[in-house]
Amino acid sequence: MNALPSRQHSPLITGLLYGGAALGVIALHLSTNSTLGFHTDELYYLTCGQHPALGYVDFPPLVPLLARLETGLLGVSPWTLRVLPSLLGGLLVALSGAYVRRLGGSLLLQGIALLAAVAAPFLLGTNWVFQTVTFDQVTWMVALYWFLCLVIERRPRYWIYLGITLGIGLEVKYTIAGLIVGIVIAVLVTPSLRSELRTRYPWVAAAIALLILAPNLAWQVVEGFPSLTYIANHGGGGGGPVTYLIELGVYFFFVMVSMFRNQLLRPIGIACAVPLVLFLFGGKSYYAAGTIPIVLAQGLMAISRIERPRLRSGLQIAVVVSSVLEFAVFFFLVVPVTPPDRIHATGLDAINEVFADSVGWDDIAMQVTNIYGDLPASERVNTVVISAYYGVPGALDVYDNPNTRPIAVSPQLSDWYWLPKNLTATYALMVDYQPAEVAWMCTSPTLIAHLTVPYGVKGAPVTLCQLKAPIPEIWGKLRNFS
Repeated sequence: MNALPSRQHSPLITGLLYGGAALGVIALHLSTNSTLGFHTDELYYLTCGQHPALGYVDFPPLVPLLARLETGLLGVSPWTLRVLPSLLGGLLVALSGAYVRRLGGSLLLQGIALLAAVAAPFLLGTNWVFQTVTFDQVTWMVALYWFLCLVIERRPRYWIYLGITLGIGLEVKYTIAGLIVGIVIAVLVTPSLRSELRTRYPWVAAAIALLILAPNLAWQVVEGFPSLTYIANHGGGGGGPVTYLIELGVYFFFVMVSMFRNQLLRPIGIACAVPLVLFLFGGKSYYAAGTIPIVLAQGLMAISRIERPRLRSGLQIAVVVSSVLEFAVFFFLVVPVTPPDRIHATGLDAINEVFADSVGWDDIAMQVTNIYGDLPASERVNTVVISAYYGVPGALDVYDNPNTRPIAVSPQLSDWYWLPKNLTATYALMVDYQPAEVAWMCTSPTLIAHLTVPYGVKGAPVTLCQLKAPIPEIWGKLRNFS
């Protein structure tokens, strides 16, 4: 099968175009990353990084390891933690243009793809904060690039690159399994790709991916597959079923038009469509967002083949205009440029949960410490903080003095494993628990305070609990793997 034609352009101009787009996004993120404080999940990744393991309940080990390495080199602050996602955000923009280049598109089309990627809310809104989403998008998009190269050229090395990338992706976030299923189906239903299963390269690629995954898989076996429990308890979301179905319809329209009608690229279309369908039944709509740029790249290629010059130019201009409008409409909704004291007043905490969860954790840590300090000395020495969610222990680790802060634990996700040994507390400050919720484990539980976040973003009750039994005995009943 012949490769798509490649068009040569000046390396300098190409480098300036790609470099300008990537550096522009990086500069935008680096200049706005410190507007808000740590996000709840960032505190969790930092805590996980302090407890090195081959796996965690809700994700593999690579992202917490990166959090620890990055903050170990640059220090612990929201800005330093977000440097790596910002840099990767620039890489994702460049990859979006590289798809068009690999498909044989002109420099103009590559520039339009870069502009669309710069303006894309699903990239802008995720790559300013340190979360698994950014690293997941990188592995999806790089894997799709290698699969595209394989579909076009059939060179054995692309199988190896694909296997390495998918293996790394499995150590980043398990959602890439959806893409793997899509690629497997695409290979099986495409005769030319299926014939390559008679060679050793696809199997070597699969072996490499499994070898990279092996440490985490061993951890899952030893711990009784806790991630399966988490996945079973992890509900869908990301806009609700109506929004998802709208996205599905629009997305499938582009897939059908730009890829399924192209025999050469049909395997790419299958690989992109399958995870979207899978996550409709179990997941969130943004899980498959890493497939969007390659579909849009082929959409641009389809436009470039329109024979009527006016229509072709008009559609290209429409893509540019819509990208600019998209950037203008979504900028303040997804990029953290609004100061924290304006988040609630402007309603952004209701629109963007990431913003809401990135405000006030330093204040929360101080309030918990003050509530603990106000207890009678006879109770305080035997009191532990138990938070329903992992944010409070993480905030105390980051913001409080290690010599004066109370022992704080959470039964949520991987925090559940980190209960200190020989904990002998007889009292607990139950954060985010109402008295009725803990009556089974407490004698006369009493609501004594309510945590508040500045600017009215959110809050949580604090219940004082005299424990009926030692914490290790009741810890299993508190476990929350959802």
